[in-house]
Amino acid sequence: MFDFDKNYAKIRDTKRKECQMIETIDKQPLRGMRDFLPLDWVFRKKLMAAWTESAEQSGFVRYETPVVEPLALLERKSGEEISAQIYNFEDKSGRKIALRPEITPSMVRIVSGNREAFPAQGKVYSIGQCFRYERASLGRKREHFQWNIDIIGETRVVAEAYLLKTAIQALNKLGFSADDFKIHVNNRALVSAFLSGLGMDAEKSLAVMGVMDKKDKVSADDFRAMLSEVGASEEQIASVCRFMTAKDLTEIETFVAADSPAMAEMRLFLSYCNALSISDYVMVDTGIVRGLAYYTGIVFEAFDTQRKFRAIFGGGRYDNLFEKLTGRASAAVGLGFGDVVIEELYKDKHTIQSSDVSVDVLIGAYSDEIAESLLKVFGIISDENISADCDFKPSAMGKFLSRADKRYAKIAAYIGEREYQEGKVLLKNMATGDQEIVPMDENLAKEIKKMLA
Repeated sequence: MFDFDKNYAKIRDTKRKECQMIETIDKQPLRGMRDFLPLDWVFRKKLMAAWTESAEQSGFVRYETPVVEPLALLERKSGEEISAQIYNFEDKSGRKIALRPEITPSMVRIVSGNREAFPAQGKVYSIGQCFRYERASLGRKREHFQWNIDIIGETRVVAEAYLLKTAIQALNKLGFSADDFKIHVNNRALVSAFLSGLGMDAEKSLAVMGVMDKKDKVSADDFRAMLSEVGASEEQIASVCRFMTAKDLTEIETFVAADSPAMAEMRLFLSYCNALSISDYVMVDTGIVRGLAYYTGIVFEAFDTQRKFRAIFGGGRYDNLFEKLTGRASAAVGLGFGDVVIEELYKDKHTIQSSDVSVDVLIGAYSDEIAESLLKVFGIISDENISADCDFKPSAMGKFLSRADKRYAKIAAYIGEREYQEGKVLLKNMATGDQEIVPMDENLAKEIKKMLA
């Protein structure tokens, strides 16, 4: 016999547990991760468009790779210590894999395995999400989206200048000028020549470069102590500190021979920047060394002119990485441009308002029994590439206009009972208050375009 009370109690307890689960769900993303609300996408659409348009206007072709890569690939590039800095785990087949912390290793993998699929000019780009398990701070999250642009196979520094021109175009599209940011440029070969002149061998030079990269992150005393820890003498430390204040080639020539290959390369690079009309954006800065050991030549980082934020983007030449990962040598230069700092910089200069999440036309009706007419109007409008939204909740005209205002619609299109009977639509310009009643036919879109003009 069916025990109603017992089964009802069982169902009630199950529902109560379900409600408790719903109520206790953490509505925030994981620490260091981000949700993107509709208003956030106002900027993000501009950023993605600027990245894509700038790359393709400069001849770069797009590729995409998975966010999950073999852990061995990442360790081969960055060393086994990278495992402590990223999300890595074993999959159900026992394979050691990781969420990629950057795109460059993936790019080397896909280009090396599919060379015939890429143009001979070697210009490639990608936009993808990257993950790092590190402390979140201003300008740094545990995930970010990154634009990578690389030029493969070109040994001359024309590639570096070309790359920077492309990145500058993206920033220009976002409304930034040379007054807002500068690209600080140095040459690892120049630094190596300087350190060699101080009597340092390759191993010690590499260790000192790693410390030099941290100069802006520590105090002057800590910086000198760190240089001492890697074996630099007091005299060498003093020379390094003086070298890192040089801001043009004339000053650098007091540390490195004017006729050295590294100096010649820097002069040539700057002449290419001048040819590309980007000299106003570029400045020589011997303090930029990029701590990653795989950089081999010119390196660069872009900063806002007030230095309120972390680097906007960074990169350089890495001629040895292809050989290290694949056994086949190939010259390469690239940059990584993340979305976190540039968003902070953009919001520091611009105000994003709720009205930015707008639509050209909001369509509504007095009754849900005339849904076909509602959809007919939507079809006519959207077929003419006018942005439109349907308010499926039937309401009186006053309430509908209130919702159209909150939706930041430019035009409210309403089908009342009388309009429905006459096969017409009432159009109201939400900015001016002007309104007219027009037939529900192919001329409807033309009338809307007139009101939007």
